[in-house]
Amino acid sequence: MLAPSTQRGQCLFCSFRALVARTPKHIYNVQRSFITSTPRAREVKRTKPSPSASGAAVRLRRHGRKTTSSQDFSFPDETVLKRVQLALKDLKEDLSSREAISDSEPSPLEALDPGGTRWTNYTTRLKDILEFRGEKATAQEERLLYEIGSAQSNKSSTQDLQRVLHYGFIDFVLHKNMEDGILSKSAITDLRYPTEWYTAARQIQRNVHLHIGPTNSGKTYNALKRLEEKGDGFYAGPLRLLAHEVYSRFKAKGAKCDLVTGDDIRRDDDPNVSLYASTVEMVDVSTPVEVAVIDEIQMIASEDRGWAWTRAFLGANAKEVHLCGEARVLPLVRELCAATGDTLQVHEYKRLNPLKVMTKSLGGDLKNLRKGDCIVTFSVMNIHALKKQIELDTGRHCAIVYGSLPPETRAAQAALFNDPDNDYDFLVASDAIGMGLNLSVKRIIFHRVHKFNGVGHEQLSVPQIKQIGGRAGRYRSAHHQMNDGKSKTSSEVSVGLVTTLNEEDLPIVRQAMNAEAPPLKVAGLLPPGDFMEDLAARLPKGIPFEYILRRVADSAAMHRRFKMCSIRDQSDIARSIESVRGLSVTDRIIFVAAPCSRGSQRVNAVAQALARCIAQKREISIIDVPEINLEVLEVPISGDRSYLESLEDLHKSLVLFLWLSYRFISNLKDRDVAFYAKGLVEDKINTCLVEFSANPELRKRVLAYKKRMSIPSLPTDGTALPASSSQLDMPAEDETALPVDWMRGESGAESGEEQESRSVAAAAA
Repeated sequence: MLAPSTQRGQCLFCSFRALVARTPKHIYNVQRSFITSTPRAREVKRTKPSPSASGAAVRLRRHGRKTTSSQDFSFPDETVLKRVQLALKDLKEDLSSREAISDSEPSPLEALDPGGTRWTNYTTRLKDILEFRGEKATAQEERLLYEIGSAQSNKSSTQDLQRVLHYGFIDFVLHKNMEDGILSKSAITDLRYPTEWYTAARQIQRNVHLHIGPTNSGKTYNALKRLEEKGDGFYAGPLRLLAHEVYSRFKAKGAKCDLVTGDDIRRDDDPNVSLYASTVEMVDVSTPVEVAVIDEIQMIASEDRGWAWTRAFLGANAKEVHLCGEARVLPLVRELCAATGDTLQVHEYKRLNPLKVMTKSLGGDLKNLRKGDCIVTFSVMNIHALKKQIELDTGRHCAIVYGSLPPETRAAQAALFNDPDNDYDFLVASDAIGMGLNLSVKRIIFHRVHKFNGVGHEQLSVPQIKQIGGRAGRYRSAHHQMNDGKSKTSSEVSVGLVTTLNEEDLPIVRQAMNAEAPPLKVAGLLPPGDFMEDLAARLPKGIPFEYILRRVADSAAMHRRFKMCSIRDQSDIARSIESVRGLSVTDRIIFVAAPCSRGSQRVNAVAQALARCIAQKREISIIDVPEINLEVLEVPISGDRSYLESLEDLHKSLVLFLWLSYRFISNLKDRDVAFYAKGLVEDKINTCLVEFSANPELRKRVLAYKKRMSIPSLPTDGTALPASSSQLDMPAEDETALPVDWMRGESGAESGEEQESRSVAAAAA
């Protein structure tokens, strides 16, 4: 979030986790024909309001429907006004009674309304526009009505309405201050020329090499060869797992290399090392290098993380910049190179092996699976259910990979699947495999072609299906590259196959695989940290940081070539720590960039506890934070999903602690203890996934296998993950298979899908 300040040399946002952007709660139209653009919301019939309906009810219904529901919700005038008046009363009491940061500063209400007239004028004007009286509402007031209508839909929560009214009051005060000349109108953020933020990169003539082509075409391989030749530069990838993999390959070849991710920094013994692998958010744009390799450049248009690719590309202080990605990014890169004055060379690639869509599906029968198959589904619950059913039906082991698993566990599961010398014949994965994971997949099978986006179902886009389907028939997996000559099976070129579990989805996949994705036209952007600090310094004291964040994003002036990235996750983090007193603006900027899982209450509680410790300037370790649930490490391992979720939450909490420990060095101590606990959690998660099976025979075989040899894993730091002794609680009786109907993909159990969609982005933190 918020690119680092280059004017002051501050590195406020070394890493960032963005989650899935909020989308309106419409009911998506599930189309059977394929679409190449973002799915559009279905038009909902609007009933004409009764003539007796009041102005306020009609207007609130019109504004509120936009973001909350496809159904009308109207309130009588008395109900609307009563709720608003009660919320205003509570808000005034809260702002008046809230303690200032210091005795010399006024309360939040006094800071906004020193003369005592603004509040009265605001409440009077608000009543007028709610009752449809007086002057026509301004655009700012229309937005306030829109947000009040949205908050009105949630009758059980008064905090949302109170927050909307608070931000409306701030808008009102600032607008009046501008009219009175107290506040300059230049406070609006100007983000039209982001190329000028990186002066060091603009002072050199860069040669940009764009490597474009489909998946499994050798794009990144050739770019990394150039980086290896020079030995001076960086690799920036979208996932921590990919950064680990590149780091491990360089180290395996004897190259001196550093690893830089948000929560893990490993420096070589030689202080003069100038080669490092990192996540894209951690790119150092101030240090000059020879070669920069930026992977998955098409993510520059991402709604959530596009800003990181924009920053890395525009700011890379390298003589050669190698961009690897899809062909649809070419028009945008051409425009950006023209704006920066860089030369551009385009290198086009073709797949190293053929990719074909099968003429038949599996017919809904998991017994038709073959060794090397990967089923892709989009729900954590479905992943575990599929694993259970496959092992029961086939008597063979099934590995799983999804976003909320720790990178080390995903690597271990991928290694089990890649190893041809064991009985892990199948893989069940989320769309996380579509981003760089090297797997020996012979056939990709779509469980279904619709995905839950947190609000409703939407059909997968052309790029999504092609990215996932392209993982079939990998030319050379990571297992083969790191274990040449050690496997009984050679890495011959094989045909990649793509199909579906159910017949009705196959035409959609076939059409998508043959379609061309539309070109990218805009790059994501977020305001730099110093912009936020400067604006906060000009505004009255006590204004919530979430307000500053949202209003800058809403009002910033942008060039048509760029777009503002979503700030929903950052806003949620800012809101959760707003009550913590004593944090500076810089502290809050760092926190909103932290990898805090919005979908987990446990992790949010940990973030609040760490914020309080930092505000109080305490020195702590993980054992001093009771919200970090270390007690789960003492619970015997089981195959229960809630147990695995507890381990995943603990892992996220430890990652958050480690991430912050690199930014608040004087407060968060004993990093080695946190790393040790993190390793224990990863071992337990891996043991849980490896040893637990619904098939008793498989359970016996894996325990016998562990006695003979270690479970294979993919090295990420030069060492393999240790094999753990079994701590599995054996069930009292055999578990039964699930009903066949659930495989149709129409189950209503979607609670895991929103979490999974957020988790893919979390992997980069």
